[in-house]
Amino acid sequence: MNRTDLACELAQKPEGNYATIYCDELDSPSEIAELSHILGQFIPKEVGKTLVVGLGNESITPDSLGVRAARKVLATAHFKGHSEFTELNLSEVYVVSPGVMAQTGLESAQLVKSVADLVKPDCLVVIDSLACSKRERLAKTIQVTDRGIAPGSGVKNERMEFSRKVFGMPVVAIGVPTVIDVDDDMLVPRDIDVVISHYARVISGAVNRTLNPGLSESEIEQLLM
Repeated sequence: MNRTDLACELAQKPEGNYATIYCDELDSPSEIAELSHILGQFIPKEVGKTLVVGLGNESITPDSLGVRAARKVLATAHFKGHSEFTELNLSEVYVVSPGVMAQTGLESAQLVKSVADLVKPDCLVVIDSLACSKRERLAKTIQVTDRGIAPGSGVKNERMEFSRKVFGMPVVAIGVPTVIDVDDDMLVPRDIDVVISHYARVISGAVNRTLNPGLSESEIEQLLM
């Protein structure tokens, strides 16, 4: 499978731009390439600093996508000032997983806003699990938007949103529907752990490739150790 074998739906609405990648098979290399291609259209070219945010609750598998993906995204800001930063032509990347209100007592967006005020990134990339109402989208699509995201809205538990309005910078949200609303019941795929592991690898791989295209997969793995 290659990029052209993956169906991708692009849409522009008054409130923002959207892209949906339909994944009929769990094929990491093709999905990473397609998602990276899409992210290249959403993340402004002039971005110097990027803050990557992994939302969700790691102890609840369907809600753990953002946290597990963020763990595999390469943070590079701590290399700045060292020869490796220039030699590897790295872009400045920060990564944070703020947890959920039940764990911290604070809105995730409040915690991330304090980090953003400190590091002053040019762009926010937010990763989260989504809910859907159509079975064909469940665990079969990757959705990207510059509209931002409201954590918990899919399960009727809205929190402070991650958006340009709140953060004052471009916000690119990446998500995969991991639960479906059926007659007010939230259902998950039977192989949810496999689904989360797969898409965490795909999303982190695409984000790494987009933000630091000069690094190979093996170099990224070494730097993550």
